Amino acid sequence: MALNPRWIKLGRLFMVAWLAFFIYPIGAFLTDRLSAETRIYGLLLLAALALIWGWFWIRIVAGPDRRFMLAAVAGATILLTVFTLRTPPQYGSLFLYAVIMGGAAFPWRRGVAAVVILSVLAAVIELARGESVTTSTGQLLNELLVGFAAVAGRLLVEANQQLSQAREQIARLAVGEERLRFARDLHDLLGHSLSVIALKSELAGRLMKTTPGLAAHEVEDIENVARHALREVREAVTGYRQPTLSAELAGAREALTAAGMEFRAEQDHAGLPPVVEAVMAWAVREGVTNVMRHSQAKRCSVRISANDGHATVEVVDNGRGGAPEMGSGLRGLNERVLERGGTLTAAPLPHEGFRLRVTLPLPEAFAPVDAGST
Repeated sequence: MALNPRWIKLGRLFMVAWLAFFIYPIGAFLTDRLSAETRIYGLLLLAALALIWGWFWIRIVAGPDRRFMLAAVAGATILLTVFTLRTPPQYGSLFLYAVIMGGAAFPWRRGVAAVVILSVLAAVIELARGESVTTSTGQLLNELLVGFAAVAGRLLVEANQQLSQAREQIARLAVGEERLRFARDLHDLLGHSLSVIALKSELAGRLMKTTPGLAAHEVEDIENVARHALREVREAVTGYRQPTLSAELAGAREALTAAGMEFRAEQDHAGLPPVVEAVMAWAVREGVTNVMRHSQAKRCSVRISANDGHATVEVVDNGRGGAPEMGSGLRGLNERVLERGGTLTAAPLPHEGFRLRVTLPLPEAFAPVDAGST
């Protein structure tokens, strides 16, 4: 599932929540027997570090203050260096915060370099305040491991963003390719016919005065060519604009599954006339699109049935519901439904979720026949 902006924002807020670990040094400063000077500067250093940490994840990483990236990492490093050297060893080390910032702040090559430098600095500081080589080495390995995890997390987010951009580009290219194909097909359909019409029109004009009978024959040919070209254009446009239920259901399953939603389709109908099937397919497409965009649902079901001379399609989800906004998609769908003499309802369900329902009358040739009829 793609990391949309909402998930990225939640991830940054999760990193801010790491400030909860400050409760241990704060508790030590408030409860241990320390001088007033040590207690005050220790709490002030922690407060300053907390401000820089929160600012880094909320405003600097992928935010408006990216130009302060280096300043934030340097500031946190200086504060943690002073804090670590001025506090007793039993309070542990908070240098992990600077290492994580260094790994997340820069592109991966510079991020790896920053993690190595800050990890070595953390180990040296541990030695400077009297810790053993074993403890300092363990600190070094711990900082390297967490720092490289921060670099990997940044790479994952960047790769996901690049994937989303690539998908958008592919979609734009597909639309452009489809437009070119449509233009090419129309040119192939109309080019020859219009050329014939132009030539026969010139010929009819020249024959009008000398041989009216032949001119009338050419005009009749012009009419036949024009009608044939019009029929071909209509067939081409119909083929482009009328989807099928099977294709839309397959596309809905693929799209909803990719979005992490459960999808179920229920069909209880025989063959449907193409004009009815096309409108119902449009309803499936619009309903599923709205589920993906607005519902925040976990499940979506499509039910298609035909009885009592009517065909019905329902798109139901278990999302947040709410009043529908009649956007261009629903307005266009409603116009198609009204053209076929049907009805469209779009409303939230009583407890949770939303339902889009389209009902269309069936022509007599396609209406189900009751078992007792003669």
